[in-house]
Amino acid sequence: MDDKDQMRRALAAQRSAHHKAHGEAEAQALAEFVSSNADKQLGAISDKIIAAYLPMGGELDPRPLMQALRKNGNGICLPVCINEDAPLVFRRYRHNDALLSDDMGIAAPRATAQQVTPDIVLLPLLAFDGQGHRLGRGGGFYDRTLAELKKRSDCRFIGLAFDMQMVDKCPIAPHDEALHAVLTPSKRHDFNRD
Repeated sequence: MDDKDQMRRALAAQRSAHHKAHGEAEAQALAEFVSSNADKQLGAISDKIIAAYLPMGGELDPRPLMQALRKNGNGICLPVCINEDAPLVFRRYRHNDALLSDDMGIAAPRATAQQVTPDIVLLPLLAFDGQGHRLGRGGGFYDRTLAELKKRSDCRFIGLAFDMQMVDKCPIAPHDEALHAVLTPSKRHDFNRD
């Protein structure tokens, strides 16, 4: 096991413990923080399609934020793995749509849901640093996806995290994609990646 894997295991355990103690309240706090001034926190977002995720393993739950964004008139989509070696695709998701397992066994919109290109991708992480680098689960799905989106759109990449997930430095590799910002329940961290 290398240093990056050891860091992932330790951070996943810390995040899980924090989530058990504070997850529901902090997910609601994030939704309130962002929706109180959505244009400032996410950029000019009226009529934008926003990709989110369904939480797993102690990830900050974006569902209260998704609900607030829907009320703002935003379209919501979720990532779908159609091939383990390919970038994720995004399909529209409306509250209470039926979900099926994708190629990674993760709940995702059905193949009949409209495939879209998001304007903003909200993504989970294990850790982030002050330079906008993130440490994810290690599968490279988001890195492949963000690299592909950068080639064909002006999509913004925004991590969602608990405040305690900020670290001094994330280990990075050449294929790792940096974020434009990270939103926590109390703060927006900007990384000037325009």
